Amino acid sequence: MPERKSTIWAVVLIVIVAALGVLSKILPSDPESWVSNYLAGTFYVVELALILYLIFPDHFSFVLVLVAFLLTSLVEFLQNWHPGFLEPIRASFVGHTILGSTFCWLDFPWYVAGAFIGWLLLKWIKPR
Repeated sequence: MPERKSTIWAVVLIVIVAALGVLSKILPSDPESWVSNYLAGTFYVVELALILYLIFPDHFSFVLVLVAFLLTSLVEFLQNWHPGFLEPIRASFVGHTILGSTFCWLDFPWYVAGAFIGWLLLKWIKPR
């Protein structure tokens, strides 16, 4: 179990990052906006790394952000798959926000940036 202080920081950061992620998706912008299309991916990787820390506090920060990056990348690749049961989910705001709808190679540099930011945050909040 992580120390109480680092757990509190992780939860606070998850709330902040989640709010930034949702805000980046609902900001009024044109459909080609880099904020809603790419920057939002950075927030997802950071948030997932922080959630993984709460679940697996004893793992190395690098491992947690690598898993967060790989899971986010897997979701990105699964956007090429359009089975009938996923389409109604993707049609909702939450489903579209979490699962996405179209694959784009340009998302991956933003995922890497999110992994780096997540690693920095984990190094900051994890007890020494």
